[in-house]
Amino acid sequence: MEINRELKKNPNSFDLNKLHAMNFLAQEKYNLAMISLSKCYEINPNDYDINVNLSLLLNKVQDYKSALIYSEAAIKIDPNKPEVYHNIAHSYLHIPDLIKAELNILKSIELRGGLDSKEIFRFKDTLNVYTDVLFAKGDEKTLRNVCSLLLNKGIHFGDLFRKLLRSDREAISQHHLKTLKDVLRNIDRTTSLVDKNLTKASVYSCLAEYHQKLNKEISEMYYIKSNKLISDLQRDPIYQRQEFTKSTIKFFEEEYIEKISGNIKNDLGAGLIFIIGMPRSGTTLTESIIATSEESVAGGEKVFFTVHCRPIIKQYQNGNANFEALSKLGVGYLELIDIQRKGKKFFIDKMPENYLYYKFIKTSLPLAKFIHVYRDPWDNAISLFKQNYVNEITYSTSFFGIALEYANYEHLMKKWKSEKNHNILDVSYQDLVTNTEDTVKKIWEFCNLPGKYDPVKRKEYFAQTASKQQVRQDIYASSLKKSEFTEYFEDFNQSLEEQRSYWRTT
Repeated sequence: MEINRELKKNPNSFDLNKLHAMNFLAQEKYNLAMISLSKCYEINPNDYDINVNLSLLLNKVQDYKSALIYSEAAIKIDPNKPEVYHNIAHSYLHIPDLIKAELNILKSIELRGGLDSKEIFRFKDTLNVYTDVLFAKGDEKTLRNVCSLLLNKGIHFGDLFRKLLRSDREAISQHHLKTLKDVLRNIDRTTSLVDKNLTKASVYSCLAEYHQKLNKEISEMYYIKSNKLISDLQRDPIYQRQEFTKSTIKFFEEEYIEKISGNIKNDLGAGLIFIIGMPRSGTTLTESIIATSEESVAGGEKVFFTVHCRPIIKQYQNGNANFEALSKLGVGYLELIDIQRKGKKFFIDKMPENYLYYKFIKTSLPLAKFIHVYRDPWDNAISLFKQNYVNEITYSTSFFGIALEYANYEHLMKKWKSEKNHNILDVSYQDLVTNTEDTVKKIWEFCNLPGKYDPVKRKEYFAQTASKQQVRQDIYASSLKKSEFTEYFEDFNQSLEEQRSYWRTT
């Protein structure tokens, strides 16, 4: 509030706008951060921090082409700072250009003291990018060596532990497990409740996954503890997403929306394939299959429509919607993905929660096609509950929260599919893993894909998601009809039916 007051007095202050931008970045309010950073850039385009933070922000919203422009500007100002090389590596990892990604992330690591220094653990994002590059390259041996080297220093880093565990369970040593227990023993010395809970939750999540094949009861106990700690930190009311879903439906029931769509070219979106559904429903597996087709590019989970459409609905809820923004969405999206698409005919966007924004996408990109992957609610719920989501999917920390969201999602998908010319193909996860050949044939015909599905090529696929290592394995049916967390099964189903009933009467 103090910054806002001072900015009103001095709106052209470089330092105040920069401080404002850093606060917005920390809160993940990217649209607001961009406004403040752009103001700073207008005042002084030769400031290293502004250029490097613009590249960081543009990477966050997946505008890799623009991110690289600001990264190059930052290097010209100062070529000896590590964060800019991190940003460049991040961009090239997702474009992808793995050779450039590796060269730049190694430069960033070198400038931060190297892998042999304990200081490197201060830069966990950099270590994540490096190990993701190794995995994307298929260099599993170096990935395991790097993870082991770092974990052997006795410092907890949950992402590295899980990567090593999923790559080679036998590589997890007693020393690694002792480190986890030491963290739990010493964590209460931390004064911050947030730091304490997040660290404990990460440790419990690691222990849960480690014990998954050893002792089911112990594994479930750790998953429950981990989610309880994360849940205790969450402040957003759980029913907010339900209200958001209702507002999204109402938004498109307004008559003047059709007038806006009349201003959009009806030939936009050809070759775009959006894979939608609940998270952990099989969207990553579906993308890995489609990506084996000729002339196709796997774009991963694009946040474009979340970043641009969520504020439109929020403003609409407050009686101040920006309908004009809708007419610019399609062209903006096509410009954003151009650096990844590289002229290929088909581009795959597998952001699951785009089911929320289906109508936005269909209106702005009329020729786009949608594959809706759905899964047994209980199997889906267990898979969500077992992921260490902190900020991304807040409802996953309780089975009630998952039931509530699942009912919201079901109702919204029924609404979208009730419309004529919806261009949605339903794909059952069960069919995908038990009757792969016939299901793939339906997908190929629906999307008009060239060539044939290649199961060998599929195993080379890289996904920047929680499923990144799992999806390279053979397609299997062991994830069907799960029997975990059985004490929550009846309550989950009861909550789901109650929420379904709510939607039927709304």
